[in-house]
Amino acid sequence: MLYIETPECILCALESRMQEIKKFGIDDVNTYTQISMHISSLIPRGRTPLFIESFELITKILNNDDPHANEKKELEDTASLIISRIINDAGNDISRYFEIAAAANSVDVPMRDYHFDINDFVNKLLEEAVWLNISRENLTKMLGSIKDVGYVVDNSGEFQVDMLLIRKLVDLGLRVTVYARGLPYEVDVTADYVKRLLGDKVKVVSTGNRYPPFYNRGLWRELGSHELIISKGVGNFEAYLESELKLRVLFLFRAKCGPMIRLLRVPKNSPIVYLRDGE
Repeated sequence: MLYIETPECILCALESRMQEIKKFGIDDVNTYTQISMHISSLIPRGRTPLFIESFELITKILNNDDPHANEKKELEDTASLIISRIINDAGNDISRYFEIAAAANSVDVPMRDYHFDINDFVNKLLEEAVWLNISRENLTKMLGSIKDVGYVVDNSGEFQVDMLLIRKLVDLGLRVTVYARGLPYEVDVTADYVKRLLGDKVKVVSTGNRYPPFYNRGLWRELGSHELIISKGVGNFEAYLESELKLRVLFLFRAKCGPMIRLLRVPKNSPIVYLRDGE
């Protein structure tokens, strides 16, 4: 599958990059033309290359390999202020930590039909999720029957929430391997960043580039070795759909766009806990 819905996904990439470059104060029509032509050339390669390579162009235009660094710091600082709320709400309920990790996926750059608001990140963090193909009870049973988990991370800010869940999984006696992009992409965390925060508590694997783990064939064997993979964010979900992988993956994200809402038949912006068991 190259796109969930081809016209929607192409327009999303175009609008996202246009809004992104505008936010950084670029008002040169030649730059917008350059971005439009580059996106047009990327369309046949599919959704993931379209977004990754168009972001690569943005970094070159701005001469900045990590243009969202300041936003990431703001997200981290905000998340650090609400960790105690999460712990007080979830207590020792492991399924609740999964639900909150899904709700935390409100973080994102501007995209078609969705605009991130840091106040929503705070105020909607404790929303209940839509559970698809799995229940809270079955998730708890599953975790009690396995020993090895992969965890594919996503955005800054929400990663502070992910860390709570990762530590809970380690406390349960699970081996956890965290997968992250090797180079900056939008507001996503990188493998180096994850290593600094988690230390030697878990194994951290880098993609070595801006691409998500599911799109890196060199990681497929290792990803396939886990009894369960937990995957954060819409981009990682879409990369999985584009791959040839058939793994047991628990996806945690918000349904932010029209194609995702129609695919899963869920309300707009709802937190999703969705199991694909080797499909």
